[in-house]
Amino acid sequence: MEGEDEAPPGEVAPWEAPPEPVSLEATPVLLLRGTPTPPLDLPLPVLVLTEQARRVPEAERPLVAARLNLQLARMARTGGDRLVADTFLRLLESGRLTGLVDAKGRTCRAAAVEALLSLGFPYALEVQPEDLEHLRANTQQRKAQRLKPGTCMAVLVGGIGAQVVHEALFPKGDASLLTSQLGLSLLAVAALWLAPPRTPVYRVGMVMLTLVSLAGAVLAVLGLAHTGLWVGLAGLVAAFLAALREG
Repeated sequence: MEGEDEAPPGEVAPWEAPPEPVSLEATPVLLLRGTPTPPLDLPLPVLVLTEQARRVPEAERPLVAARLNLQLARMARTGGDRLVADTFLRLLESGRLTGLVDAKGRTCRAAAVEALLSLGFPYALEVQPEDLEHLRANTQQRKAQRLKPGTCMAVLVGGIGAQVVHEALFPKGDASLLTSQLGLSLLAVAALWLAPPRTPVYRVGMVMLTLVSLAGAVLAVLGLAHTGLWVGLAGLVAAFLAALREG
C-alpha cells in the first residue's frame, strides 16, 4: 500500500541520502545592537546632583545646591589626588555650577574653588584668577548677609524713639501723615524680619521701606507736610542694611 511505502516523519527512507549535520558555527547569531554607555566625566554622585539642580524647580534648587556643596567638601576631605582635582577643575571649566546657590548664599562655584584650594600643592596652583575673584566676592557677600534681621528693626525703632522726643519738644498739630509713615515703615520692616533674603516678600518690604522713608524725609525737610524726618532717616539706613543682607 502507498501508506506503507512512506517513511514516518523524522525518519530517512533507505533510498535517500542522510541529511548533513548542521554546524553550529554556520548558525547565524543575532547581535543586539544599541548605543554604548559613554564614559562619565564626573563621579556619579556629583553628576546626579548637578543634573538634578538643573531640572528641579527654582524653589528647590538651593537645597540641591547645599547637597552638592556638601559632596564637594567630602571629596576634598578624602585627600588630594589627581582624580579629585580634575573633578573640581571640570566642574569649574564646564560652567555646570553657574547659578547654583544654597540657602546661605554660598555658591557651588565658590565651594568647588575652596575644595580645590584645600587639596594643597600642586593642585591649588591650578585655580584660575577669575575663580579666586568669585570666591572673594561670594565670601564678602555672605558676610554681609550675616547681618541679623533684627538690626533693621532696631534701627527703625531708634528712629521712632527720636521722632517721639522731637514731637514732644516741637508739637505741630495734625500727625496723620506721620502716623501713616510709622505704620507703613513698621509693616515693611516686619516683612524684612520675617522673610528670607532674595524672596518676593523681602524685596517688596525693602522697596516699600525705601520709598516711604525717602518721601517722609524729603517732605519733612522741605516743610511740605508733617512727616517724620528721624523716622525717614532711620528707615533709609534700615533699607540699606536690608540691601546688604540680600547682596
